[in-house]
Amino acid sequence: MPDLSTIAIEKQRHPTLSAESPFSINYMYAKTPSNEYSGDIHYALQLGIQLTGATEIVYDDYSRICRPGDCWWTMCWEPHALKVLEKRSFVVAVNLEMNAIGSVDPFGGCHWLLPFTLPREQRYVPDNDAERAKFLEAGRKLYHWNSRRGAFWQQKSWLLINDLLLTAISRLNRIQPDTVEQAAVSSDKFARLRPAIELARACDDEPVTLAKAAKACSLSASRFSELFREALGSSFGQFAARARISQAARDIATSNMAVEEVAAKWGFFDSSHFCHAFKKIYQCSPSEFRRKRNSSQVV
Repeated sequence: MPDLSTIAIEKQRHPTLSAESPFSINYMYAKTPSNEYSGDIHYALQLGIQLTGATEIVYDDYSRICRPGDCWWTMCWEPHALKVLEKRSFVVAVNLEMNAIGSVDPFGGCHWLLPFTLPREQRYVPDNDAERAKFLEAGRKLYHWNSRRGAFWQQKSWLLINDLLLTAISRLNRIQPDTVEQAAVSSDKFARLRPAIELARACDDEPVTLAKAAKACSLSASRFSELFREALGSSFGQFAARARISQAARDIATSNMAVEEVAAKWGFFDSSHFCHAFKKIYQCSPSEFRRKRNSSQVV
């Protein structure tokens, strides 16, 4: 398993993503295999497509190998890491604004978040040559369109991304009807959760309580909790805690604040609970995380 203390600490809120700009394209090209993992945690949804070579995608309790035409999905604030396994490996990563997912759908009733919210081992992976060829070709187009920025490249890219989502959703509905039925939630119901998602996304020093999140959505706490788990695959507490821990990690890495101070700043008034939650994401204690960060910056 990777050392997730290497997870990148970035500007987690993806300021370039919005309803008007609902996606961004990143890519990684490696000439040679690596012994190291490159980690990440961020607010945006992410679809990764392997174009050449091979990589290992790792979550905290699950991993698999991706080869050309394979894909992987990550949910908001879901820690993950990649390791390059073969020379000349090329991966295209599509970052998606959650609130824009399904914006091409005037009909409703399609659970656009499904590929991201199922348990990791049940998420869609192309399992035949035709579907692998489709994702491979789509990944190449997205990379080239993003690089060349020709006429209507954004519109073409957004339609293609949504087509890939529909392919995954259709496949999941065929092979996992029971699981999909349990996880699915209609678009209008998901819309009711957006105020809470935005509260957690924009969290500053004060944590967002379940009661506050439910009130923002005009729901009872019990109904809100039920709907949130159906829609996003985790409890609101887990979702909000990951957001706060990722922000706390920035303070650990970039300031001299005591661990207890950082914990209190981000709403963890029991520092032992904070350390336990931090270790679940980063696979090390906050103090160890700081030492590793400091040592990696020494030239």
